[in-house]
Amino acid sequence: MKKRVRIYAVLLALALLLSGCGNAQTQTGMDGTAGQTERENGQGSLADDRETAEADKSVYMDPAQDVESRVEALLAQMTLEEKIAQMVQPEQAGITAEDVSEYGFGSVLSGGGSAPSTGNSAQDWQQRVNELKAAALQTRLGIPLLYGVDAVHGNNNVFGTVIFPHNIGLGAAGDPELTERVAQAAAEEVRAIGVQWTFAPTLGNPQNERWGRTYECFSEDPQEVAVYGAASIRGFQGELGTEEYLDEKHVLACAKHFIGEGYTTDGINQGDVAMTQEEFDLLLESGVIDPYAAALNEGVRTVMISFNSVDGVKCHENRHLIRDILKGELGFTGLVVSDYNAIQQLSGATYKEQIRQGIDAGVDLFMEVYSWQDFMKNMKALVEEGSVSAEQIDDAVSRILRVKFEAGLFEETIGAETEQALLKKVGGEEHREIAREAVRKSLVLLKNETQDGKSALERLNAAENIRVCGQKAYDLGSQCGGWTISWQGMSGKTTQGTTIIDGIAAQVMPEKKLSHDVKGEVLEENDAVIVVIGEGPYAETDGDRTADALKVSADDAVMLENLKASLKEQGKQDIPVIAILIAGRPLNITEYLDDFDALIMAWLPGTEGEGVADVLFGEYDFTGKLQYTWMKDPADIEDKFAEGNEDKVLFPAGFGLSK
Repeated sequence: MKKRVRIYAVLLALALLLSGCGNAQTQTGMDGTAGQTERENGQGSLADDRETAEADKSVYMDPAQDVESRVEALLAQMTLEEKIAQMVQPEQAGITAEDVSEYGFGSVLSGGGSAPSTGNSAQDWQQRVNELKAAALQTRLGIPLLYGVDAVHGNNNVFGTVIFPHNIGLGAAGDPELTERVAQAAAEEVRAIGVQWTFAPTLGNPQNERWGRTYECFSEDPQEVAVYGAASIRGFQGELGTEEYLDEKHVLACAKHFIGEGYTTDGINQGDVAMTQEEFDLLLESGVIDPYAAALNEGVRTVMISFNSVDGVKCHENRHLIRDILKGELGFTGLVVSDYNAIQQLSGATYKEQIRQGIDAGVDLFMEVYSWQDFMKNMKALVEEGSVSAEQIDDAVSRILRVKFEAGLFEETIGAETEQALLKKVGGEEHREIAREAVRKSLVLLKNETQDGKSALERLNAAENIRVCGQKAYDLGSQCGGWTISWQGMSGKTTQGTTIIDGIAAQVMPEKKLSHDVKGEVLEENDAVIVVIGEGPYAETDGDRTADALKVSADDAVMLENLKASLKEQGKQDIPVIAILIAGRPLNITEYLDDFDALIMAWLPGTEGEGVADVLFGEYDFTGKLQYTWMKDPADIEDKFAEGNEDKVLFPAGFGLSK
């Protein structure tokens, strides 16, 4: 691993300390009022005199020492409060830089849509992140801050970054090397703003596409997930065993969510896997655990626990899954992080009991985004009363510190030259070209009917006057889907990029005429139609659907009916109609299939819509293949893998045509 000089960071911390930063005696509450700090009201009193003792940094700040020696030397000097502070992860929107220096948080996150108060540019982010990182160096021990974000398809919270296809599209592309390059480009855009950790990739293998997180996953087949998940981790972190591994251009990856989320009843997000623990263990042995084994082999150092339950027991309190399997059988020595406020869903009657359940199960870092003060107070009480042992605390903190040392955080220079150089690449042409390639390769051609010896796509290319129908043709937000600028995503021009119709226009004009209509009305002079339909943006539970709701949006359904009537009215029923589907999963399109001469699944392609036109009108061919079994009727999803049900399948996994 490359070593980085820490002199700048130490001098910066000293300068900030001498200037009086971090001396605030009050903390602003969530309602904007000032109240007493824990130290003022007595809750912050320490069990010994280490609070004011001068730290001996000779070992843990020495990069020549081995990681375990550094961990031990630092841990031995930490007070209980300093240890607990390393175990909690607040949301940046709910804290100040003074809070970081006062309490010594080990890490901070920005949830989906949580941008700096100054704005949402990469520069705004870099300033905010580095402000908090500098504050952490003012603490007695100078333990660096680990900052995490949900960069799940690019640095997707930040305006102007490149938004890559979601993982469901990368899986369809069938190119692990491309997946690695996508993750590497995303890592550079994340590291450019000072962030060192992404909560990605998702290693689920959904069995029911009614689940609102289906698009975050590469495949329904765990063996395929293992391949693409490993490639993604290599891209984020750099290849294990090389100098690039966790260097200044890479970020810590996070294997999530451990485990079973794709198997919940009815695909319900955060739902229950209706199996006994013994049955679930057999499922893991059958291959469901393999993506995690592959992730660990690639050197992933963080794992996030899943919201779901197994036989009614939340994974976050399932000691067997976390301690016995993940930390035991798989030998994971990195840090285990909870999901967003997940501890508050556990079975304890009080918040204090829920915390105890979580640490007993094996959670090391608690994402308690706005409850961090209550967490610290209750965790301290649990230790003092003997409900949580000192050994449990030391194990969790050792894992957190170990990852920080391994990732080079103690040698990190805040705002270093590499970071500034990467900032210039954010949203740049190099990364957009990678995303455009990913779009091209992710497209799956599902239908291409022949008429008079010519395929629908050949007839499209021969057309002179093309009508593009549907709102999603020019909707960048729908192209990108959820986890884009905001948590749920939204329609419209939410960031910088190229829409599908803009990409088509760049390919065919001025040689061909191109027009657009939202309602689905064609003109007498049109000789081909491209219709863009699908789902609107969503994330997580908001994307859960009943079987009868797993279909194109209501507006698109109306538009398709209008288009059918307009084609008949204009006597244009013989012109080719090419449908492009923008969606995060297979949808029920059986009733419309006969109305399309060609059908293309474009998934959620992101900001580079030109990739669609590259294949439609360019020299590139369709190479994408389905990683999911596509049913004729979503009501039959539960039976998709049953023998003898082939007649219920519309397109099998692995299907995909070429021109």
